[in-house]
Amino acid sequence: QIASTLLNGSRLKAFLVRHVAKAPLLADRAKAISDFPPLMGEIENAIGRDGTVQDSASTTLGSLRSQVRVLARRVDDRLNQYLSGNFRAMLQDPLIVLRDDRRCLPVKAEYKSAIKGIVHDQSASGATLFIEPMPVVELNNELRQVEGKERQEIQRILSKLTALVAKQGEKIHGTCEVIAGIDLAHAKARLAGDMNCTEPAFNNKGFIRIREGRHPLLNPDNVVPTTLTLGDKYKTLLITGPNTGGKTVTLKTVGLFTLMAQAGMQVPASMGTELAYFDQVFADIGDEQSIAQSLSTFSAHITNIVRILKQTGTRALVLMDEIGAGTDPGEGAALAKAILSYLLKHNARVIATTHYGELKEYAYLVEGIENAAVEFDPQTLRPTYRLLQGVPGSSNAFHIARRLGMPRAVVEDATNNQSQTDIDAGQVMQRLEKAKRIADDEKRKAERLSRELDDLKAKYEARLRDLEVLRSEAKERATREAQVLIRRNTEKMENIIGELRRIGKEGRKTQSARKRMKETSEDLIGGIGFENAPIVLDEADMPKRLKKGDKVRVLSLGSAQGEVLEDSDGKEALVQVGMIRVTVPMSALRVGGGQPVKYDTPAHKNSSNAAAVAMEKATTISAEISLIGLRTDVALPRFEKYLDDAFTAGLEYVRVVHGKGTGQMRKAVWESLKTDTRIAAYNLAHPDDGGAGVTMVRLAV
Repeated sequence: QIASTLLNGSRLKAFLVRHVAKAPLLADRAKAISDFPPLMGEIENAIGRDGTVQDSASTTLGSLRSQVRVLARRVDDRLNQYLSGNFRAMLQDPLIVLRDDRRCLPVKAEYKSAIKGIVHDQSASGATLFIEPMPVVELNNELRQVEGKERQEIQRILSKLTALVAKQGEKIHGTCEVIAGIDLAHAKARLAGDMNCTEPAFNNKGFIRIREGRHPLLNPDNVVPTTLTLGDKYKTLLITGPNTGGKTVTLKTVGLFTLMAQAGMQVPASMGTELAYFDQVFADIGDEQSIAQSLSTFSAHITNIVRILKQTGTRALVLMDEIGAGTDPGEGAALAKAILSYLLKHNARVIATTHYGELKEYAYLVEGIENAAVEFDPQTLRPTYRLLQGVPGSSNAFHIARRLGMPRAVVEDATNNQSQTDIDAGQVMQRLEKAKRIADDEKRKAERLSRELDDLKAKYEARLRDLEVLRSEAKERATREAQVLIRRNTEKMENIIGELRRIGKEGRKTQSARKRMKETSEDLIGGIGFENAPIVLDEADMPKRLKKGDKVRVLSLGSAQGEVLEDSDGKEALVQVGMIRVTVPMSALRVGGGQPVKYDTPAHKNSSNAAAVAMEKATTISAEISLIGLRTDVALPRFEKYLDDAFTAGLEYVRVVHGKGTGQMRKAVWESLKTDTRIAAYNLAHPDDGGAGVTMVRLAV
């Protein structure tokens, strides 16, 4: 058991440390669990899973047990010779039995002289003698000696293990305490889950607020939840109402909730429950009368209350059932008033139940005491078990007596004997209970509506936070994508400069063009205006669906004009903005034209500067040329010029529409492409994109 406990402790520690994010406090506590590898190794080597000492515990034990098995087998072999042949008829049963740890034969009494040996025992009837035959006596003696040595060796091994455990005793004790604490926390958590509990708030002000509390030992499917407050405007709650109406259950619920919470347990109540920390919790509940101690019901209650009054401090919770009951009603009510007054002066928190009408009036007259009633339904003549605070309750003795089978004549006679004052008071209380019930129903509806509004507010606030996160992420993503694309196009511009230099343009003009394009690129990258151009994420304005060719404004690029390249009904769309293709979130797009993308070109449009031409082309050249309807001798020069412009503009892909027809135009285009060093690759388009009537060309830009 020690080894099993220590092993499970190590496993528990490893599990909690591995899940530290889910249970940081338990994981921190589990770090105090010690590991005992050497001790565990010794125990596991010596003790088997069944708790017996194993042969491997020591070399000596293994040797002794081997000898025991050999000797036992030799004894059994000799005795088996008696189980057959002439001796079979002399035995009560053909088996070997143990008597005084020695192997014997069950011999019939009349044949005791036929088998020579030692008689170790006889049956109760005397008909059977248990005889150890002489031929096996020496073998049995030798077997007993070896078994004795085996027991001594086992004792030595266990003593050694005990000493090892004792040496680690303090650490083992500490580990067991930690394991027990974690086990207790686990039990509390499981109970809280099974009972649908919540964590109450705590205070040191003596304030109790229970919302829809359920007695933990009652069936949750049948129990009526209790809601009450104590310790705010009043320190004493006086509960009245019919018997079997739930008064005592309310007392026990408050007491159990207080003790459960102070023991670190959650309570079966709704959110918003708040409990106070008390130094003392007293209860006088139930009938403690005793014939042996000559105690009546009244005496038993008074004895208990005397003890409570002597020990009560300022941070005490006192629960009293049927205070002042069991004696003359007048004297009992007077005594109950005095007890409540004493506890009120000592600042204790008190919940008491009673049937005395005088106490109901007393609660109205004395500040710090509140009336409460367990509800009674006059229609069904049954209690509803709901607690109504602020009004006294009626005992409804006549209704309950009638429901329990009291003869009608007796009940009517009792009603006639009741004074008119009592009748009027009862009717007033019934009206008060009804008004209180209606008010409480309205209050519950208002509280439920308030909770729903709070939940709705929390949901919208969470959604706004999520949208703000999405806005920030979209802004950052759009910034990164735009900057990457601009840098890529800057590289293409550099390639154009290189090409222009290669074909012999002036170095000075080349450097000037390069400088202007670099400045343009830096202006685009640094001044794209993301910080000052907020990305609007209002879903009402966001396009739900875009088709290829739709004109859009890209908000993340300063409302630049773009054209949708592919149909989209998802979260993003592929848009051509000038010579940039960019994937833009739908939230950053708006349908309609914007500002055309412009680049920082020279002021004189007729300038022969090659860089200016390149940038001019980049903003105007189309990625597609159609040669359909043209003769080959007209189409090829036009095609060659288009390739010049496309290459200068830095387009990587172009689409040549030549149609299918006889295939002559495609053949002429391909012959031209074959010898053009500016072409990286070309092939027919996908069937969905024109097939044999279109050639896709990739330029070596």
